[in-house]
This record gives sequence, C-alpha cells and structure tokens, in this order.
Amino acid sequence: MKQYCRYCGYLVTGNGIWCSRQEREVSEAVAKSTNRCHDFAYNPIDAFGENKKGYIPRAPKKKQCDGQISLFSGGNNETADNI
Repeated sequence: MKQYCRYCGYLVTGNGIWCSRQEREVSEAVAKSTNRCHDFAYNPIDAFGENKKGYIPRAPKKKQCDGQISLFSGGNNETADNI
C-alpha cells in the first residue's frame, strides 16, 4: 500500500498543513505525494476533502491469468523428432 500524508491520522489541515506526530509544517506537494514515513497511521478519509470515496488500495495483480498457459510450465514436451 502506498503511503500519502493526506491519508495519515496525524495530518491536520485548516490554517496550514501540520504533522502532529513529527511536530512540523508540511507543504501541500509533500502531503499529496507518496512517502516512506515510519510514523504513518492509515486513515481512509482524505485530509483535504478532495477524494470523497477515501483511499481504496488496488488489489494485487495475479501473476498469471486463470487458464493461461505458461511458457515455462511442464506442459506438452513434443519436439520435432516426435512429430
């Protein structure tokens, strides 16, 4: 899951943008970009009120579709000699 300051429980907006955990002011560009903050506390509500649905992480992609044949699977081992 990607981390954004805007979905952190410690971010306070209003008369400026403030991180209450680190006790420092944050710019809007930093709050809206991904980060690797160790103090991140997930909150599905957008602090800026721009995303009404909230943050919904994407489902992880499957490595291979159902029914699709893999190139490296141990399937049919016919060679030109057997045909």
